[in-house]
Amino acid sequence: MLNAKCLMLNGKLSILILFFFSLSSFQTQNVKHQTTNFQLLKSITIDAKDIQTDRLGNLYVVTKTNQLYKYNANGELLCTLNYKYLGNINHIDATNPLEVYVFYKEQNEILFLDNNLAYRGEILLNDYSISQASAVARAFDNGIWLFDNADLQLKKLSKTGELLQQSGNVKQYVSGNISPTFIYDNNDRVFVNDSSNGILVFNVFGSYMKTIPIKGCVEFKMINDEVLYNRDGKLFQYNTKTFTEKIFQLPDTSRVKDISIENERLFLLKPNSVDIYSY
Repeated sequence: MLNAKCLMLNGKLSILILFFFSLSSFQTQNVKHQTTNFQLLKSITIDAKDIQTDRLGNLYVVTKTNQLYKYNANGELLCTLNYKYLGNINHIDATNPLEVYVFYKEQNEILFLDNNLAYRGEILLNDYSISQASAVARAFDNGIWLFDNADLQLKKLSKTGELLQQSGNVKQYVSGNISPTFIYDNNDRVFVNDSSNGILVFNVFGSYMKTIPIKGCVEFKMINDEVLYNRDGKLFQYNTKTFTEKIFQLPDTSRVKDISIENERLFLLKPNSVDIYSY
C-alpha cells in the first residue's frame, strides 16, 4: 500500500470547482479506473522523489540526487537549480511563484530562489536558536513558518531571523509524539500536518484552534472547508464541516507516489516519470 500524501491548494477556486464537477460522475468508492475526463499531455522521464506546483501551473521536480528542475504546465523545461550542493532537499515551497523556498533539513537551512531558480539568499536556522526544524513553509507575508522539535512549538520568523510569533508547546493539544512534516499558510490559517495526530490548525498569530482528524498524511491541499489528499491512487475530498468524504478515481493508479493539481492540470509522480494530464 502506498503511503498517503496529501496536498495543499494554491490554484484558482473556480478552476478547482470545475474540476470537481467534471468528476461528479464517479464520486463513490464503487466506481474505479475511469479516465474519461483526463488527457495525457506529456510524460517526463525522470527519477524523482518529490513534486510541487505553483498557482501558475508550473511544476517543480526534485530528483533522488537532489537536483531541482522547473517545468511549465505543458512539461517544457524552463530552468534548473544552479547553486552549491547543500545536501538532501526535504521540501520545496512554491506558494509564491516569484520566490521559492528550498528546505535542507539536515543542514537546518532554507534557500531562497527567484522564479528562474537563481539564488536570492539563505537563512541558517542554527544562527537564530532553531536547532531542530522538522518542517518549514512560506508565510503569507514572505516570512517563515517552522515547527521547532526542540521545544515543540510552531514559530514564525522574519528572513532576518527575528522571532515574530510562537505557539507555545503543542503537546497540550495532542497525544503521543509529534513531529510535523508539512506546514501551509493560506493567508488566514496555518495548517501543521503530523501523520500521527492529524492536521493542527492555528491562526496567523500562532494560537491553536483545532485538529482536523486526517492521519497518515505527508502533505495535502485545501480549498475552503475541503481537504484533498491522495491514497492508493485515489483523490479524497474531506469536508471539515460535515465530516463527509468523497473519492475521485485518478486516471492512472499504477505506482503513483504523489499528485498535484493546478490550473487545469493533474500531475502524477511515478517511480520513473512525472505524467501531466489536462482535464
